[in-house]
Amino acid sequence: MAFWNRKAAYDRTKVLEAAEKARGRKRTGKAISEYKKILAVDPDDAHVNARIAPLLFKKGKTDEAARAFARAARVLEEKGFADKALAVYVQAATHFPMDEKLWSQAASISIERGRRGDAVKYLVQGANHLDRSRGYRQKAVVLLERALELEPYHLSATISLARVLGRTGRKKDGLARLENLVSHIGGAGLKQVRAAQFRLSPTPASLWRWLTAGRAKSRPAPRSK
Repeated sequence: MAFWNRKAAYDRTKVLEAAEKARGRKRTGKAISEYKKILAVDPDDAHVNARIAPLLFKKGKTDEAARAFARAARVLEEKGFADKALAVYVQAATHFPMDEKLWSQAASISIERGRRGDAVKYLVQGANHLDRSRGYRQKAVVLLERALELEPYHLSATISLARVLGRTGRKKDGLARLENLVSHIGGAGLKQVRAAQFRLSPTPASLWRWLTAGRAKSRPAPRSK
């Protein structure tokens, strides 16, 4: 075979450099093309999958982007890079906020790493996204209930759950959740709980409790008609 007909040897380092250069210059299509050369040789390259996923999303190739995020996270988990996998799940969730599995997986890894507070944060954040669409609210309830299993008296998780329950026809359950929190919280937190109760059930009594929350002494709340 003539020398000029030989196929150039694959050099991952050079291809990656070309991809990163194109990415830095906002040449999204060129960067994707270069990254795909690497993935053609190694489809499980976690670094490249994580790099290409946001670019594919930007180009409107959402299915490809989701697969790239998923593969990157899976490979990193399998190799024991939990923190890196977590970062990929969080990034994926910002691109696909209505996918409750991404938020749940981010929470699971956080729990495994001993970061319960972070787990609750991801669950509440995901639920707040899901709450924006009527068809996703039951999934929001699932995330918030999981958050409260981790921290039963978490303020924002309880308030968010009460709000979602109210929007799904379960106002009494929401009010019960809030009232259960009252004896475990004080100060500004109590004021937030009372405000949430008023929004869920705007009665004179709930308004009074909101306005007088945090006071050392207060008169009895007026009776609702």
